[in-house]
Amino acid sequence: MFLDSYVNQKIQIKFKNLPESLSGPVTGIYHPDKWCIAKLIFTESMGIWVENPCFERTKVKEDDGSDVPASEQFKETCPTHLLIKWEYIDSIIVFPADEMPGAGKEAKLIGFHS
Repeated sequence: MFLDSYVNQKIQIKFKNLPESLSGPVTGIYHPDKWCIAKLIFTESMGIWVENPCFERTKVKEDDGSDVPASEQFKETCPTHLLIKWEYIDSIIVFPADEMPGAGKEAKLIGFHS
């Protein structure tokens, strides 16, 4: 697939018919009506995997299932990868150079409230 050569690079994505449930802090898509910028992680038949570098979570359970005491719970930021199905993608812009030349005026970074 053409996009495979852009894995681990930033791309611009224009969404269409993105459900409201996919906007907000879980996905990092705060402006679905604007061009969004994201790092492409993987492409597959269902869609594309992109990175949300600013996912916030609060750990409330340990790996063994025990509760984390409230005094030790805190919000942390960690990168996540999310699948965006092809049915929600209107268009994609890629940049042939290795690096994307910054964000354009109309583009918003996925994961940031900008």
